[in-house]
Amino acid sequence: MATFVQTKGLLSLPTNPKSRASLSRHLNPSHGLKNRFLSLNPKPICAPSLSVAKFQPLGSKPKNLFICRAEAAAAADGPAQPAFEEVEAEKPKLLGIEITTLKKIIPLGLMFFCILFNYTILRDTKDVLVVTARGSSAEIIPFLKTWVNLPMAVGFMLLYTKLANVLSKQALFYSVILPFIGFFGAFGFVLYPLSNYIHPEAFADKLLNILGPRFLGPLAIMRIWSFCLFYVMAVLWGSVVISVLFWGFANQVNDSVL
Repeated sequence: MATFVQTKGLLSLPTNPKSRASLSRHLNPSHGLKNRFLSLNPKPICAPSLSVAKFQPLGSKPKNLFICRAEAAAAADGPAQPAFEEVEAEKPKLLGIEITTLKKIIPLGLMFFCILFNYTILRDTKDVLVVTARGSSAEIIPFLKTWVNLPMAVGFMLLYTKLANVLSKQALFYSVILPFIGFFGAFGFVLYPLSNYIHPEAFADKLLNILGPRFLGPLAIMRIWSFCLFYVMAVLWGSVVISVLFWGFANQVNDSVL
C-alpha cells in the first residue's frame, strides 16, 4: 500500500512544510506574482498616538509631531498678538479715590445731608404743631395715625407704583419730590399764616357740643386740617423720600461704581 502511494507522486502530500509551500507556489504561480506586486506598494507610516508616546524609553527624546500643525493653525487664526498687553493709564486719584467716583459720591452725600436735615426739622415740628394747636390735644395722635396717615401712605404707594410703570426714573424722581417741596413751601408762606381764617373752628365747636367730648380727636382733625396734612407729609417724607427716592437714585447713579 505504501509503495502504491509513493508511485502516485501527485496524490502524495509532502511531510515538510517548506516543500508544501514550494509546491503551492509552482502550482499557483499567480499568487506569488500578486504578493510581489503588493509588496512594492509603500505602507503608510502612522504617527504614534499620545498613548504610545507615554511609553517611550528613558533615554530617547520626545518627538514634537504637532508643532507645525499648531503653528499653521495659529497663523490661520489671525495676526500674532503682542506678548505683553499695554497697561492702561492710571486714573487720577484723591486720597486713594478716583476723581470720577468723587464727582458722584460728594453730590450724593450733600443731597442725603439735606434730606436728613429737613426730615429732622419736620419730625420735631409735626408733633408739636398738632398737639399745641387750639382745640386739639394729645388724643388726636392715635386718630391721626390710624384714619389719616395709614390711608394716605397706602394711596401714595399705589400711585407711586403706577407712575413707576409709566415714567422714566428721572421723571419719576422729580414728579414725586416736587409735590413735597411745593407743599412745604406753601405751608410755610400761605397755610400757616392764614390758619386762623382757613380752619373751621366755629363749626367744630358746634359739633363738639352736640356729639360730646368722645369725638374730640376726630373733630380736632377737621378743626386743624392744615396741621394734620403737614403731619402726614412729614411722615411720608421720611418713608418715601429717604427710603425709596434717594436710595433708588443712588443705585441708578452708582451702578458702574458699585
